[in-house]
Amino acid sequence: MKELLTKAQAMLTKLWNFLLPLWSSLLTRWNAFLEKLSTINVPFLNKKLSPRTIGIAILVFFAIIVLVCLKSCGKNIVQAPVPVTTALPLSQEIRSFATFDGVVDPYLTVNLDARVKGYLTKIGFADGSMVKKGDLLFVIEQDTYIQDVKLKQAIYTEAKLEYNRQKSLLKENATSQAAVDKALSQYQQSEANLTLAKINLGYTEIRAPFDGLMGRHLLDVGTYLDTTSKGVQLSTIQQISPIYVYFSLNERDFLKFEKNQDPNTERKSEVNTLPIYAGLQSETGFPHEGVLDYAANLISTDTGSLQLRAIFKNENYQLIPGLYARVMAEYGPTRQALLVPMTAVMTDQVGNYVFVLDEAKRAQRADITLGQRFQQNVEVAKGLTPNSQVVINGFINLSVNQLASPTQVTLEAMKLR
Repeated sequence: MKELLTKAQAMLTKLWNFLLPLWSSLLTRWNAFLEKLSTINVPFLNKKLSPRTIGIAILVFFAIIVLVCLKSCGKNIVQAPVPVTTALPLSQEIRSFATFDGVVDPYLTVNLDARVKGYLTKIGFADGSMVKKGDLLFVIEQDTYIQDVKLKQAIYTEAKLEYNRQKSLLKENATSQAAVDKALSQYQQSEANLTLAKINLGYTEIRAPFDGLMGRHLLDVGTYLDTTSKGVQLSTIQQISPIYVYFSLNERDFLKFEKNQDPNTERKSEVNTLPIYAGLQSETGFPHEGVLDYAANLISTDTGSLQLRAIFKNENYQLIPGLYARVMAEYGPTRQALLVPMTAVMTDQVGNYVFVLDEAKRAQRADITLGQRFQQNVEVAKGLTPNSQVVINGFINLSVNQLASPTQVTLEAMKLR
C-alpha cells in the first residue's frame, strides 16, 4: 500500500511539472494579446481600453454567439409524436349497485347426540367429509338392545294371546269383563314396551338427517356413553346447500335503496325476489347468484344498520360456513352509460380528467365527473361523448396540445357481476 502511494505521488509531481510551464506560457500569450488590443483607439470613446475590459468584451461577444446558435438550432428541432393507445368509451347498459361485507352461514346446523347408553363401536365417516341423508355415522353397541326387543316381543305376543283368549271366554260367559279389561291393559302395556325397545334399538344407529358437511368426531370408538337427559354430543353436521350469507345495510345505503324503490312495490315483496350476488376473496366479480331471504324489521340502534340475509343454492359447495364474502345488490332502473378504464383517469387539484385526441391528433385535457366503478372500469357521468378518443395508455409522457401517434383499440364489453 505504501509503495502504491509513493508511485502515485511521483506521477502527480511529474504531471504538475509538465502542466505548469504550459499554463504559464498560455497566460503570457493571452496578456500580450490583450496589451496589443489596448493600444487601439476607439474613436467614439476617445480613450484606450484596458486589457481587462477588452477580455470581458470578448467573452460576452462569444457568449452571445453561442446563445444565438442554440436558439436557431432549437427552432429547427421538430418534436416527434408521442405513441399512445386510444379507445372510444365503452357504451353499456348498467344499474346502480351497492357492495357490502358478508359472512357465510350454514342453512342448518345440527348436533349429533347419543340418546342411549353403551360403548361406541363404529364411526362411519371421515372428519370434514360430505355425507348423504341416511348415511350411517355412529353405532352404539346393540346386543343389549336387540335382546331387549326380543324379550319385549315375547311378552307382547303372550299378552296378545291372553287378551284374545279372554275375549273368546267372555262370549261364552266363561270369564268376567274385569278379566278381559285386565288382559287388554297388559296387552297394551306390552305393545308400548315393545315399541319403546325398538325405538331404543334405533337410537344405537345415528344417521345423517340431511345431505351435509360433517365436523370432527368428538369421541373415539370404545368410549362408554353414559347418557343424560341432554344426551352426549358426538359430532356436528351442517347443511350447506342451500346456504345463507348474512350482511348489513347501513343507514345511508338503506335510504338510497328506499329512494330508488318503486313506490307501488311493497317492501315485503322484495324478499325471495330481489337478486343478491356474492363473491369470495379468491374470485373475480360476483359469480354466485341468490335472492334476498330475510330482512330485519328494524335498524339496530347499536350499529345503525339493518341485518339482511340472502340464500344461495351452492350446488358446488364453494361457499363454506365462516368465509368472508363480498355482497352486491343492484337498485334503481337500468341506464346507458359511458365507461373507461380506471387506469386512464388522472387526478389533480382541479379534479378528475383524461386525455383525448382532437382531429389534429393533439392531446387535450377533458375534465370528467365519475360515477360508479365496475371492476376495472369506471362510469363517466359527464365530460365525454361516445366519439371521444380517450388515451388509455401512453399518457405519462403526454402534455396538452402535444402531437400523438395513436393506435386505436376497442374496449370489450364487460361482465357487470
